[in-house]
Amino acid sequence: MKRYSLELFLIALATIARLIPHPWNFTPLGSFAIYAGAKRPVLSAILVPLSVLFISDLYVGFYNPIVMVFVYLGFLAMPTIARLFLKSNWKQGRWLAVVGLGAVVFYLLSNFGVWAAGYYPPTLAGLIAAYFAGLPFLGISFIGDAFYTFVIFNVSEIVEKRSAWGGVSA
Repeated sequence: MKRYSLELFLIALATIARLIPHPWNFTPLGSFAIYAGAKRPVLSAILVPLSVLFISDLYVGFYNPIVMVFVYLGFLAMPTIARLFLKSNWKQGRWLAVVGLGAVVFYLLSNFGVWAAGYYPPTLAGLIAAYFAGLPFLGISFIGDAFYTFVIFNVSEIVEKRSAWGGVSA
């Protein structure tokens, strides 16, 4: 159980953050997915975002299954991107690029899902309209993910340093 205590903490914290009132797309879920991808084992990187989404969807309610699949895929892309680009070191300015790439991939997948689910006409013009309608959320996602990613990685670094000094056990 102790082995997964950090994952359980991340899941609980991100679930609570997703359930409390917040501006659309301004939650730490993307940043927790990025953190899990960069710092945790592969299974944890997958389970953290999926668990948060599923648990919170149990509470707020499930929605169109096609849209859900693409939203879940979007949040699975974030730890994958983080694992590829941040596994060795997050400080080299790469973290902001990872946040941006994660937000864009999530935007592309989730808005494609909205279009594929039939909320827009099944035409190229409908797909473009779906992407256009999602643009304001892309900016908010990027700002929220950048803010929370910066906080999470810095808090993690402080805890790791204090642990190395013998002050806190991780």
